[in-house]
This record gives sequence, structure tokens and C-alpha cells, in this order.
Amino acid sequence: MAYTVKKLSNLSGISVRTLHFYEELGLLKPAYYGSNGYRYYEAQELLQLQQILFFKELGLTLKQIQKILNRSDFDQLLALHSHREALSREKKKIDLLIILKQLQKFVLG
Repeated sequence: MAYTVKKLSNLSGISVRTLHFYEELGLLKPAYYGSNGYRYYEAQELLQLQQILFFKELGLTLKQIQKILNRSDFDQLLALHSHREALSREKKKIDLLIILKQLQKFVLG
């Protein structure tokens, strides 16, 4: 299934302008351009965008992200597994903070 830049923007929560900027930088290129001139993105580009957003969440600059994604030994599946593990660790931290907050509320009344 192909997505227009507007649809991708709606799905990802990333502005159309940001998606265009990522294209200008060479971070996220459309799968193809339609005869109408629209940009179209497919599953591979969705995964690429997910990786970009993940690395941004880790605090990497766009230039650093570009270097990582352009490496010949970059393994997208491995990166996705790492992303999942990082999210799992973050969830555990949040769960612990919730428990601590509940204990604090109980102790302090």
C-alpha cells in the first residue's frame, strides 16, 4: 500500500514540512513519485521513518542518523529489535516510577 506525504504525516504525527526536510537531507526518500507529482511512501519508507524517529528519541542529530542509516552494514531488523528492547526498558522505568509515586502517596497520606 502506498501513502501520500499527507497520509504519512497523519499516520506518524510528523509534519509534511518535516517529511519534506528529511527528503532534502536524504534521510527519507519516497518510494516513487506519481504522475501527479505526489510523493508516495511504502512499507520500507515507514520502517525508515520509524528508525529516524527512534534515533531522534535517543538524542542523535540528523547528521548522525544519516551516517548510521547509510552504513552498508546497517541491519534494519536488528535496529528494530534494539528499538523494541529500548522501549521495553523505558516502560519498566515508567512502571517503577508509578509504583514509587503510589508508595509515596500511601506513606504521606
